[in-house]
Amino acid sequence: MADFILEMHDIKKHFPGVQALKGVDFNVHQGEIHALVGQNGAGKSTLLKILAGIYIPEQGSIKVNGTELTKWNPQKIMDMGISFIYQELNLIQSMTVTQNLFIGSESRNALGLTDWKKMRARAKDALARIGVMDIDVNVPIRDLTVAKQQLVAIARALAQNPKLLVLDEPTSRLGFEDSEKLFEILKRMQRENISIIYVSHRLSEIYRIADRVTVLRDGKCIITDQTKAISAHELVKYMVGKDVQKNKFAQVKDHRNLLLQSTHLQGRANNVDLSIYGGEVLGLVGTVGAGKTEFVRMLFGIESLSGGTIEVNGKKLKKITPTEAIANGMALCPEDRKYHGLLLDNSIQSNITLAGLRNFTTSRFFTSVQKERDIVIKLVHRLHIATPSIEKHTRELSGGNQQKVVLAKWLCTTSKIFIFDEPTVGVDVQGKTEIYNLMHELADNGAGVLFVTSDVEEGLQVCDRIAVMYKGSILTELDPLKTSIEEVSMFAMGGHPDENR
Repeated sequence: MADFILEMHDIKKHFPGVQALKGVDFNVHQGEIHALVGQNGAGKSTLLKILAGIYIPEQGSIKVNGTELTKWNPQKIMDMGISFIYQELNLIQSMTVTQNLFIGSESRNALGLTDWKKMRARAKDALARIGVMDIDVNVPIRDLTVAKQQLVAIARALAQNPKLLVLDEPTSRLGFEDSEKLFEILKRMQRENISIIYVSHRLSEIYRIADRVTVLRDGKCIITDQTKAISAHELVKYMVGKDVQKNKFAQVKDHRNLLLQSTHLQGRANNVDLSIYGGEVLGLVGTVGAGKTEFVRMLFGIESLSGGTIEVNGKKLKKITPTEAIANGMALCPEDRKYHGLLLDNSIQSNITLAGLRNFTTSRFFTSVQKERDIVIKLVHRLHIATPSIEKHTRELSGGNQQKVVLAKWLCTTSKIFIFDEPTVGVDVQGKTEIYNLMHELADNGAGVLFVTSDVEEGLQVCDRIAVMYKGSILTELDPLKTSIEEVSMFAMGGHPDENR
């Protein structure tokens, strides 16, 4: 068997206006975990989609187990033992967990009909293999949280018994415990001589599990080396092309202008009291599954309330709807940007102007096309959205650039309360810094910002105040200048930092 399970040489790919890959070399040893890193738009996804048979390269060669590929497609790649877990999960929302796990490989009975009893048993076994016992295999995927959808995608890939597994940001939606389970699974697979390509923006994960790392930047391979041979500072510099400073934001703000207050809010969150002031970034921190997303969906009127009140600028909104939320100056950047934040088959321009169309009207029925275009171009430059044209479909953008389009959409409005639900998931180091700066820029201009994150360190770095949520309730509020990662983490897990003393 060849030492390399995968060899990609001189891969080039061009899209209209963009040279996505400029002669990339990339290889994976048998039985190794190889991290593939780089900023959003560096070419990682394009390279992997070429391997998957989704894109065809204009130049270059690919060998799998020493055999050069001439014509290949997704099915052939799957048959060769290569499985993919994309950042965009590609699960069919209307189908059940069982159907998604075994689509195309259904169990049949003697009459050739689908054997649902056997299928459900297989589904439970596939989930149990990754330590998941609390997902109902009969429910539609759309009824699961994003984190549980991620676990289903992982189980589906492992059920194919791959020789090479490709994971794109697999922990972006997972909490600490589920991430730990995943790392254990990957290490076990490695001991079974399975190779893994691991794409992540989380440096701690790269150093924890990867044997080698390859850095892509602007469609070129910058370096491939043993992970332990490159420091974290050097790795970021290779990715960005320059030093990136880790800002610590000033966290002493004068909270006088109360913009939003929830009182005894009930629903899928429990009795939540929370206040958002103009001029501050308030962090809502908790593990995945703590109820953070459910709470902000209640605030925005997406999920109904069973009790409690919401006040915006002193006005009580008992039966809030998304339309009423927007009319009262609220903006929501949702956790799942693909399904809840964007019209993927629409252009960047139409997505950005969607929530603020009234700002471009010249009369009752018409909009100023030139004004609309000028503002969109300014926002694309301001947020560094990598695109050759504002007419490009958002589906064609990288995950990080899609997130920036969602942010730009709300900057076209007169919103004064901004809710960011996990906005940095799948975003590179520099992109995260840009989002942090944007949140504080909004706060400095008088807006109130609610920053929802599962990353405790990120919350401490960025926020002026932190509210910690556990099982749908806020346990405490903390001052980032007077607390620690350990204290916040203890509360986030439902404990108290003093109880073990």
